[in-house]
Amino acid sequence: MLRIPLETHPALAAPAWVDVDLVAVAHNVRACRSLLAPDCRLVAVVKANAYGHGMVRIARTALRSGADELAVANVHEGAVLRQAGLTAPIQIAGPLPPSEAGLAVQHGLLPSVGCGEVAAALAAATRRYLPVQIEVDTGMSRHGVPVEQLGALLQQIHARGRLTVAGVYTHFAATGTSTADLAAMRAQLATFLSAVDGVRALRGVRRHACNTLGALALPDAHLDAVRIGGGLYGFDPFRGAGTAAPAAGPIALRPALALKARLVGLRSVPAGTPVGYGGTFVTTRPSRLGLLPLGYADGLPRELWNGAPVLLRGVRAPIVGVVSMNQTVVDATDVPGAMLGDEVVLLGAQGNDRLWPEDRIGPGGSAYEVTTLLRSALPRRFLGSDEAAALPR
Repeated sequence: MLRIPLETHPALAAPAWVDVDLVAVAHNVRACRSLLAPDCRLVAVVKANAYGHGMVRIARTALRSGADELAVANVHEGAVLRQAGLTAPIQIAGPLPPSEAGLAVQHGLLPSVGCGEVAAALAAATRRYLPVQIEVDTGMSRHGVPVEQLGALLQQIHARGRLTVAGVYTHFAATGTSTADLAAMRAQLATFLSAVDGVRALRGVRRHACNTLGALALPDAHLDAVRIGGGLYGFDPFRGAGTAAPAAGPIALRPALALKARLVGLRSVPAGTPVGYGGTFVTTRPSRLGLLPLGYADGLPRELWNGAPVLLRGVRAPIVGVVSMNQTVVDATDVPGAMLGDEVVLLGAQGNDRLWPEDRIGPGGSAYEVTTLLRSALPRRFLGSDEAAALPR
């Protein structure tokens, strides 16, 4: 029976894997920290498995590199971090079902309150004063109390007893850096500050509004804390798709994730050969076709990846045919010397070229989708120890 040594890293034995550069994450945290006043707290957003990068390792690296707190999307994610031994404050930056109030209390999480029902459930679940934060809806129409109901909600919270308001926040809806986007963010900020200032009991309570885009584009909106999500991982809202040029933003962020695979098949076919399900691609010349051992079940949805380039021996080679569940075909005809076992880069750098997550999105899409969709079971190889990542560079 084949025995694999325990010290063998899973990514080294896998035909497809994710590389995560912890040194890049540490750099990004420090770069964002450099924009903030000393008393402004940096909240590292590690929801959705840290946007596909690996939640626990990213959380540890962020905290060791200058982040003060963490933010997750739900109780389950917070519980995972607690079970991993992380003791830093953890915000639930989103809705909390009343049925999970007890779990939020049990794991020592900071829940968000946007309605009286959640406030009541949290008050009933705790035997001591429980810090909560209030989300104010200033334009997302998604979660949070409408500005005109903020005072009434605060009265309900106080009437319940056992709850103390530790923070109040909102979420910007803009996703770009256009003049219109920045104007919309400023309008939301003004609405938020007016609403909070209009409730006397909230004076002196911690306020936060900025995500990565807000933190980079609107220094006046930093307030008491900023929530850095995409910026942790090198997503820069000032960088256009498909360019490796330095960003126009105030700091240089480093991409932290690379998606890689090895060629597990290579064949020569004549012109006129259909490829993949439905034969949607037909070769127009004698071709060499390479096979990659990952597909849409691994996080390569067809609408994002059909026709995308990969890097093979530093040369761009296109995906041909439709992406299958666990396999993807690339046209390696123009890659001299391609061999079985060659490393193929789907995201990241090889040679003098780089493929960006931003390259994979269409109008209205988000580069976050590209990494977040990567299957959690894909092996992740973390480059640079947590301790090394925290050292100055």
